[in-house]
Amino acid sequence: MSRTLFTGAAGLAANQYYINNIGANIANINTTGYKPVVTSFSDLLYSKMYVKSADVLSGQGSRASYGGINPSQSSLVPTGESLDLAINGDGWFAVDTKNGVRYTRSGAFTISAEGNTSYLVDENGDYVLDKNGNHIAALSSTATVPENAETGTDTDTQDAAAEKKTGFDPASLTAQVGVFRFANPEALTPISSNLYEANAQSGAASVIEKPDVVTGYLEQSGMSMVDGMVDLVAAQRAYQLSAKVLQTADEDEQTVNSLRS
Repeated sequence: MSRTLFTGAAGLAANQYYINNIGANIANINTTGYKPVVTSFSDLLYSKMYVKSADVLSGQGSRASYGGINPSQSSLVPTGESLDLAINGDGWFAVDTKNGVRYTRSGAFTISAEGNTSYLVDENGDYVLDKNGNHIAALSSTATVPENAETGTDTDTQDAAAEKKTGFDPASLTAQVGVFRFANPEALTPISSNLYEANAQSGAASVIEKPDVVTGYLEQSGMSMVDGMVDLVAAQRAYQLSAKVLQTADEDEQTVNSLRS
């Protein structure tokens, strides 16, 4: 079979993969904290164009593959919500999902009340973790004590006085949120929408002791519609070119076969 057919077919497969990734990025253009997937291209095997030539090589096309994510910070938008957090600079929040710890740049947090305890959770209901990997909780008791209760040094009296206040303070919860960094965040594995998993290439998560976290803001998606449409047009043109190469190679093969007959 003609090398041209192989080249055209490889180009179609590569650009279809690219178009699919662009579509996924555009679909998450409004997803808080989303990081676009990057597509990488590489050459396929080269071989000698002529048997007696040692220098002239002919390629077999290209292939597309997953190239990681673009972890660059996106714009921060104000929400005015005391439980909304945004990381200014490097860092990732950690959440405890049913499949293990995952990392996100989305700080759209809320409160989940379980009995007398309130937990900080993300939009999926997964527990947000502190820097030690623990769930962030606050006592939310309706117990009260007289206004003139003595606090002193007695432990029971101090506990009773602490429960005098009903509910919880959002600031006390968000102040405990852990922020982590990776040696190679580009290699984080996308799990779903704005959740990512650490792996051997990304390195293990390490705690940022003094993160720059802004309250009342959320980080927008890292994908812009303009960039997405430009990439999509370029990918479609490349796909059309590969299809034309395949068509031309097929026509050449038909011509050759007709001459032989």
